[in-house]
Amino acid sequence: MIKKNLKEWEECLPHVEFAYNRAVHSTTELCPFEVVYGFKPITPLDLLPLPIHERVNMKASKRADFVKKIHVKTKELIEKKGKSNAARMNKKRKEMLFKPGDLVWVHFRKDRFPKLRKSKLKPRGDGPYKVLAKINDNAYSIDLPEDEFGVSNSFNVADLTPYDGEDLGASGYEEETSIARGEEQLDVKMDVKLDMELDMKISHGRAREEREACARERIPEPVGTGRTPPRRPSVLPIGGRRPPTGGSPSYRTETGNLADFRLPTG
Repeated sequence: MIKKNLKEWEECLPHVEFAYNRAVHSTTELCPFEVVYGFKPITPLDLLPLPIHERVNMKASKRADFVKKIHVKTKELIEKKGKSNAARMNKKRKEMLFKPGDLVWVHFRKDRFPKLRKSKLKPRGDGPYKVLAKINDNAYSIDLPEDEFGVSNSFNVADLTPYDGEDLGASGYEEETSIARGEEQLDVKMDVKLDMELDMKISHGRAREEREACARERIPEPVGTGRTPPRRPSVLPIGGRRPPTGGSPSYRTETGNLADFRLPTG
């Protein structure tokens, strides 16, 4: 719809809104328009069959009760869908409970600590901090200095990691280990690259030495060096004829004593 009207996209908004309000939601099993007004919006396809008379011309009190029933049903369906989603997600979640006085690491989220997460090299968390109180199973109050960080001391359990004695936060949110590992990988890559460049230089040097040696000795060079093919022998059979230049030789080689052959003159 908008692809053909890029410069007039705002004129398509009413049509998009109408389509969304008429679409049936998977959770409520009703369209948003029907949840609010109690009936589906009329479309050109609905002009032929007349709407249900009871829903159109019902009394105000009866209509109010009908809409209330829709809202109650919608609420029940939303709660049911939420419970099913929570049960599916909690299967992969490990329950983590803390007591007042426990020490924890605190994770710095970008949206909550924007100044502390400007750079990738800065730590992603800090601690240990003491747990002051338990708000519920998913939230705790942490002894975090508000004047230093300027945020509330209430944190979700997803942002808390238990502190175990000599733990330096490697399992939490510190990046020192990852930085050191990255530097080691970078050093290994640089060493491999230097070795490859050195091997290429040695290979090119050896190839050049072989070409120079072949040029001095006038011997055929190895296949694949890009040089000219080996020269034909200068000893000719009697008669002074050379073999044909193209294709396979059509002459017959004569065998005999060395005196039967002579060197070419001139």
